[in-house]
Amino acid sequence: MTTSAAKTFDFEDLKRAIEDSDADTLVQFYADDAKMIIVDRNRPPSSPMTLSGKEAIAAFWRDVCSRNMTHRVGREVVGADRAAFVEECAYPDGCHVMSSMTLDLRDGRIAKHLTVQAWDEVSCATERAS
Repeated sequence: MTTSAAKTFDFEDLKRAIEDSDADTLVQFYADDAKMIIVDRNRPPSSPMTLSGKEAIAAFWRDVCSRNMTHRVGREVVGADRAAFVEECAYPDGCHVMSSMTLDLRDGRIAKHLTVQAWDEVSCATERAS
């Protein structure tokens, strides 16, 4: 992560950490009081998964990064206080997941992370799409 007096956010470092499944590095991008919200078929907007604090977010990333899957990040738009991108994931059995992510940044760290994800119901087993 880039460090400077201005505390800038380095998207390329974030991208590399996601694509390398590096949970320890990913956690360092979040503010201590960060919030992560995840919306998908099983967690609709009326009842999303909400993780509060760096420890809860670290547990989430450790779980995701421990899975046998590939991650590809692209279509990014990065500004001074916000970043957005798409993450495409694939499991070895052909299951695909696409996520659109928006990050609210504060002092070079992620303060709020919103993910809206879609599991390919054709290529994924029903029990995995959660």
